[in-house]
Amino acid sequence: MNKKNKIKKRDFIKLMAYVSGSGIIASTGMIKTKKVRASSHNKCSFGMGSVPTTADTMDPVFRTSGSDGIYNYAVYEGLVRRGPDLTPGPELAESWSSNNDGSIWTFKLRQEVTWHNGKPFVAADVIHSYKRIIDPEVGSPGASNFAGIDPNGMIALDDHTVQIKLKAPDVDFPNTTVFSQSMIVPEGSGKELSTNPIGTGAFKAEGFMPGEIINRFVKNENYWGDGPYIDELDIVGIGEREARVAALLGGQIDIASQLNPSSMGSLQGNSKFKIQENKVGTSTIAYCHTDTPPFDNNDLRLAIKYATNRQQMLDLYYQGKGALMNDTPIPGFIEGGLDVVRELNIKKAKEHLSKAGYPNGIDLKFEFGKFTNEDQWATIWQQQLAQVGIRIELQQRPTDGYWGDVWLKEGHPFAYSGWNVRPTHAALGLWYVSTANWNESRFKSETFDANYAKAKATVNKRERIKLYHACIREVADHAGHFVPFIQSFMDATTRKVSGHQPTAGTLSFNKISLG
Repeated sequence: MNKKNKIKKRDFIKLMAYVSGSGIIASTGMIKTKKVRASSHNKCSFGMGSVPTTADTMDPVFRTSGSDGIYNYAVYEGLVRRGPDLTPGPELAESWSSNNDGSIWTFKLRQEVTWHNGKPFVAADVIHSYKRIIDPEVGSPGASNFAGIDPNGMIALDDHTVQIKLKAPDVDFPNTTVFSQSMIVPEGSGKELSTNPIGTGAFKAEGFMPGEIINRFVKNENYWGDGPYIDELDIVGIGEREARVAALLGGQIDIASQLNPSSMGSLQGNSKFKIQENKVGTSTIAYCHTDTPPFDNNDLRLAIKYATNRQQMLDLYYQGKGALMNDTPIPGFIEGGLDVVRELNIKKAKEHLSKAGYPNGIDLKFEFGKFTNEDQWATIWQQQLAQVGIRIELQQRPTDGYWGDVWLKEGHPFAYSGWNVRPTHAALGLWYVSTANWNESRFKSETFDANYAKAKATVNKRERIKLYHACIREVADHAGHFVPFIQSFMDATTRKVSGHQPTAGTLSFNKISLG
């Protein structure tokens, strides 16, 4: 948002604090604009469940936080999109194919696409984008997801056909191309994208400012696909679920995303609003560094896992709206998932704790950021683990900077994280391969790496899934993830909104309309 369009925040802060009673809105404030819009101007305000931070970026290659991802979906597109059920589908690539073993992939690109600056989208843009991701000097957090690409094996067969050669076969490679860091950017572009993005998407950023509560995106009049059906999309960061509901009820936003059942009481039965649910949702989780004492002892990790009452956590935190998980963010109901859940076993938890060398219990410190209601999740878990002598001190850290100062960092071995559901192939590579950038539990296993590599090269689907199951069993029993359940995505909208769907896949802002 341009500074010339901003006024002092205090008037709007008072309004939102009155509507929501939320400390987070009262403390961070919102931005109001003086710009006068025509009466026919359609604006949709999307209340996201992430707190904007000064580290937010519009450069997809550096995307880390949830807010980054949401902003990026408004502006950029990838070769392949991920549907609400995680099925890959065409986006900038209209089709793709591979050779017999999946080591060479050919993508046919759409021909009618232009960048926001009017230049045509061509194969050279794809090659530039992917080379940028894997360039070690760029330092993309998503680089390890694309480590299988041969840097010298990307060829523009013509302006609208790109061939990508891999170092080893990967029959599920299209599922890799949906990682948000792989959104396509113009040839020659670089770090300037962080605040001055140029994409092919349905909306263009209007003066993006990291950390601002509201960022505005305006209609791309030359968008190649369906829509957009609104003139303006305002993405509003409101961390507290109750505050998002209050803003929806008060008319400040049109869509309140990532709600939970307990926050929806005032919306139930109200004909002015619609509630939407998608069971392919998200996980609030804990992780530990498996190379750092005392978490390098797997018996301690197993004690924590056996002491976790998953059903109770899901019931208390999310009123049962979700599914139980087995200490990996891969649900059993998706393709390649393993539908097995570790049961609560206090006796086994105490046995493993004693075997780890802590017969009288242990004191641990758990760090988290309160982006939504993580304090409630952590408190429930803390009380459960105390029953077997695992005493956790909860340490709340500032949300602004959490992903840069705590997550993955040395000296922070036991902390909060959260993940939307990914396809099995993508998830295993993202979190558990020894060299993965986002291997937050620092899990390393030659057996896992070998099984995963073999799975990627296995054309037979049934045999490939068997290998994925072997990988999942190993990480559930040995990795440092603690994942009790997955919660459904639950969004609420005003009755006038159509075309929106809660999703762990690609957000389709272009389909939103106001009736």
